[in-house]
Amino acid sequence: MIVTVTANPGLDLTYILPPRTHGTHGTHDTDDTEVHRASSTTLEASGKGVNVSRALAGVAVATCAVLPVAGGTGRHLRELLDAAGVSCRTVAQRGETRVNTTALRPGGETLKLNGPGAALSAQELADLLAATEAALQLAEAPGLWLAVCGSLPPGMEPSAVADLVALGHRHGARVAVDASGPALAAALEAGADLLAPNQIELGDLVPEGGLGTRSQPASVLGQIARDLARPSGAELLVSLGRDGALWTDGRQVLHGWGPVLTPVNTAGAGDALLAGWLVDAPTPRDRLARAVAWGRSACLAPTTVDPHPGRLGVDGISVVPLTVP
Repeated sequence: MIVTVTANPGLDLTYILPPRTHGTHGTHDTDDTEVHRASSTTLEASGKGVNVSRALAGVAVATCAVLPVAGGTGRHLRELLDAAGVSCRTVAQRGETRVNTTALRPGGETLKLNGPGAALSAQELADLLAATEAALQLAEAPGLWLAVCGSLPPGMEPSAVADLVALGHRHGARVAVDASGPALAAALEAGADLLAPNQIELGDLVPEGGLGTRSQPASVLGQIARDLARPSGAELLVSLGRDGALWTDGRQVLHGWGPVLTPVNTAGAGDALLAGWLVDAPTPRDRLARAVAWGRSACLAPTTVDPHPGRLGVDGISVVPLTVP
């Protein structure tokens, strides 16, 4: 069973735009307003942990999504999860669940606007922790994971992530955290079992900061990840975008990647990568190959979550050990 927690979920509204023609950027209703006509739209229940649970449910892996829901948008998010058959536990929250908007053009050109989300009161945060504990109590079994994913809502302290790590460990779960900045640092300090940053977020964990990490080769990023993992005991799964992903347990470092592809929508690729990793497999090499394949599959879907994350299989995926200093 994989329990996910998304403290700042949302509805993902995606507009598919036609290709640009003759270098134009859109029509103009006034001198200050540029109008783009979408050819189609989708609306999905989302947020990083929700996306992980949706991907897992799509391949019949047992999962439960824990999240707050607020206002009319929150009710609709819950309705979408119920309609998709995704098991979830929700807690009531004041305000409105955010709406995140993506505009896509053929070839992977993407504009994404994320709302800030509704603040969690102290009582609402306590309710979220209680709902998480209830999900873990029902799911306690070998192989249990708690995945804490996504940005924090306004006013939520990074220490809440550490509280979730401790909660998962009390119930015998391994805890994965996909967050950024102080929340990711708090997870590392709290003893999370797996951290899932992208390469920029990885750089933010080292004292000199993340400047320049985007252009670093995989061997350099692998060394940074290994040196973080070794003293902490955490594993790191690092998304490298078009260059695949790295995994390390502080001893070995693996790099996985696939053939070049033209993405349709990269918004949910990192969530699919984590979902693919969390599903049990015989070896880290097998886990990483599947994770990379799921991330690549997500890039080819116009929606945030690919309804068939395993459709590409692992044929063509390369996973090799890296020698790092």
